[in-house]
Amino acid sequence: MHKPFGQIPWPNPVAASNVADAARHVESSLDDDPDPDVHPGSDRFPRPGLDIPSADDSQEVVDEVDPASLPVSQGQDEESHEGAAGGVVEGGVEYLAFYKSFRDVMRAPARKRWGIFFIKKRCFALATDMSFSTGESFADCLDALAAFLYTHELYHYRFDAHCLQMEATGGLPVYRPYRRLVAKRPINEWHEESIANFYGLKAVQPSPRFPYPQPVYDYLWDLVANSPGAYAGGIDKQQRSRKEHMVQQASAAFGNAGPTVWQDLVKSTIRTGMGLSKPRESTLSSYLHLDNCPVYWIDWVKGGKSVLVPYAASVAEINNDFIRRYLAGVQDHHSDHSYYRIDNGEKVKLPNPHRADLTNREFHNIIGKAGMTSPQFYKERDRTSVWRKGVPRSPVLPPRFPSKGGAS
Repeated sequence: MHKPFGQIPWPNPVAASNVADAARHVESSLDDDPDPDVHPGSDRFPRPGLDIPSADDSQEVVDEVDPASLPVSQGQDEESHEGAAGGVVEGGVEYLAFYKSFRDVMRAPARKRWGIFFIKKRCFALATDMSFSTGESFADCLDALAAFLYTHELYHYRFDAHCLQMEATGGLPVYRPYRRLVAKRPINEWHEESIANFYGLKAVQPSPRFPYPQPVYDYLWDLVANSPGAYAGGIDKQQRSRKEHMVQQASAAFGNAGPTVWQDLVKSTIRTGMGLSKPRESTLSSYLHLDNCPVYWIDWVKGGKSVLVPYAASVAEINNDFIRRYLAGVQDHHSDHSYYRIDNGEKVKLPNPHRADLTNREFHNIIGKAGMTSPQFYKERDRTSVWRKGVPRSPVLPPRFPSKGGAS
């Protein structure tokens, strides 16, 4: 490949171990009260928005991401549609990937590891959805998705690393009090997620250096735009106010602890360290450089298959609620399948009611005729309480693609 997969650098396990050791040493010297909402015996690191299964009922599988190797998709036209876009629209980017702090290296999941974790099954499902939606190859879609997720999560690492550097010199906690404060705030105040999404989109914007297909960038932009709370703020080109909110959250987290000069130093350091420059990181110590953050695939399997449940709409939901109620569909004719005429005049073929799951081809054919993208479909699904409120829709949308004179 002309570039590392997902813009991910070659791993440096020695550096990763050094960072965790340094964090353990620094945190042992800090005077920080334990989180009253986390049980002292808990061995799982706290992360708002993270939706992963318990390891009790499955085997956790963790593999390093190989920057020189692109995973291969199993998704085909007739495979069941797995609505990963719906998981992101409901819960944010952490549905697909998460950052685990070096401070929690001994906690689950992935004990003895820290860094960026791509949830494999969900990433594959989203890349497959991107491919069907854009017409681009699965390989290009997964590469761009990985670059977006890597950059998003790398921003979380950068903030963590800056906090550790401040704690090492100031002797007062910053990161954990900040994380506890953010966890208690509503999702529209998770300003760090907005900034992280902004940099994620910036990383996949088509350029001579990284020539990602424009439709792939457009898909990811649409995914961010339809994400919940502060995540959706990532489409805004001006993030200054979000960065200032983040500064205030970090400084408020430790209240009146320490002298005023310390609080001012924290604010100043965070303000100057809110950018993200992967090629050169001059404000972090060498052992905390961005390239030293490891990246992994993670999944939970049983009997050789992932136990992660797809976030998908059923055939019954599409036929009975989406087409008939939301799209005001009326029956056009019936042969071996039922055909319905929807609000924009398009004719759609209802999926076979004897099958529980939609196929990829069926899903994208129907929402395309309805003029919707996958993220828009799931956003409307949530807004209408699964097609029960505010239906039929208004306004009516034209189809996304020109009609070929019949339903497929």
